[in-house]
Amino acid sequence: MYRHMIKWLLLTVFFIFPLSGHAHSGNGAVSAFEPNLRVGILTNQNSIEVSADAKFAIISTGTAKVLGDFGAKDTATIAVRESGFTINGRPVEATGLAIVIKKAHSLVYSEQYLYANKRRYRGDLSIHRTIGKPGMTVINTLPVEQYLYGVIKNEISPEWPLEAVKAQAVAARTYALANSNKHAADGFELCATTDCQVYGGRESESPKAIEAVDTTRGLVLTYKGKLITAYFHSSSGGYTEDSENVWSVKQPYLRGVADFDQSSPYYKWEEKLTLAELNQAISKAGYNIGYLQAVELSPLANPPVASFDRGVSGRVKSVYLKGTTGNILLTGTKLRNMLNLKSTLFDITISKQHPQPAMSVYASKDRKKDYTHPIAIKPTDFVVITGFGWGHGLGLSQWGAKAMAEKAPPGNTEYFKDILKHYYQDVEIKKAY
Repeated sequence: MYRHMIKWLLLTVFFIFPLSGHAHSGNGAVSAFEPNLRVGILTNQNSIEVSADAKFAIISTGTAKVLGDFGAKDTATIAVRESGFTINGRPVEATGLAIVIKKAHSLVYSEQYLYANKRRYRGDLSIHRTIGKPGMTVINTLPVEQYLYGVIKNEISPEWPLEAVKAQAVAARTYALANSNKHAADGFELCATTDCQVYGGRESESPKAIEAVDTTRGLVLTYKGKLITAYFHSSSGGYTEDSENVWSVKQPYLRGVADFDQSSPYYKWEEKLTLAELNQAISKAGYNIGYLQAVELSPLANPPVASFDRGVSGRVKSVYLKGTTGNILLTGTKLRNMLNLKSTLFDITISKQHPQPAMSVYASKDRKKDYTHPIAIKPTDFVVITGFGWGHGLGLSQWGAKAMAEKAPPGNTEYFKDILKHYYQDVEIKKAY
C-alpha cells in the first residue's frame, strides 16, 4: 500500500484537466472548500535527487507501474533521456513520475516528508518533462494552507507583530488563489519564485508564520464578490500607487494611500552614477542615443502628485533622455530595471565636480519647450538618483503594516483586517473555505 496511491493514479488526469478543488470559479468568485495547488518548484532540470523520511516508491503516472522501491533516507537520482527517464542510471519508460511514501501501519504519528534536491516538502511530488524545453519539472502538490506555511517567512519577517504577519497571510492566500492559473501552460499553477510568491517548502516554515496562517485560515480579500489581485511590496516610500500607473490596468481596490513605512531601511536611498556608467546602461539596454546630454523629468513633489510624468505617489511613469544622436522616452519601470533601482519613486539631479550646487532636472509639461536654464552635462559630472521605498508600490506595504501593527490596540486580534482595508480599498474579507 502506498500513501495517496489513488490520488497519484488520477494525476495524469490533472495534467489534462485543471484541478476541480479550487476555491474560486472562472469569474474569480470563491467557493466552499480548500483546494490543492500544484507548485512548480524546479523547472528544466537535467537531473534531481529525491528521497523521503520513510520507505517510498517511484511510480509511473501514466500506467501506475512501480518503477522503483526505496528505503527511508535512500536517495534516487532521476535524469531525463530522449525517451522517458532514468532512475539511478536505469532507463524507464514513463510520461511522468510520482514519488510516494509507503503507508505506515503505526499508532505513533510522525511527520514524514518527501525531498527534492535535499529540500523537504509537504504533500506530494511529481515530475514531468518541461514543456517546450529538454529538461524536467518537479511539481509539489499540497493544500493551500500548507503551501502558505512555506511562503510567509520568505515574504515578511514572522518575528514582526502578529497582526502584520496575519495581514500578509491573507494577502498571500488571496494572491495565490487569484493567480492559480498563471503557469497553466507549464503544467502547473504557481511557480516558487518572485514571479508568483517565494515558496521554499518545509525549510521555509516557522512557528509564527504557521500561527498567522492558521489563525486566518481560509480568509481572502474580495471586491464585488471576486478575489482581488492582492499585490504587496516591501516599502512604498511614504505613499502607495494607483494600479494603472504601474501595470496600466485600473483596479478600484488598488488606490494610492498614505503609508507608514518611515522606519523601513529602504524608505530613502541613493544611487550615484558616473555619466559613463549611465551611458553604458542605456546602450546595453539597446538604445542608441549617443552621449547623454539631458534628462527631462518633473521634480518630485509631496503626494498626492498631479504630474503628467508621475503617478499619484510621485512614482515615475515616464522619463525623457536626450542624446547627441537621438532621444528616447522610457517608462519609469524600464529605467528602474536598467539601473537596478529599488523602486520608481525617485528624483534625479546632476552633480557637478565643480563648486556649482546640484541642480534638479525637469521638463516643461508639453516636452516642446527648452529648459529655462538648460543643464550642460559634462563628462566629469555624475548623476544622483534619490529614491524612496522598495518594490512596485501597489497594495500592502509590509513595513507600513508592521508600523500599523505596532500601534494596534492591545489584545485586538482582528486588527489585521484594519491593515488590509487601509491598503486595499473597498474590499471585503471573506471565508473562502
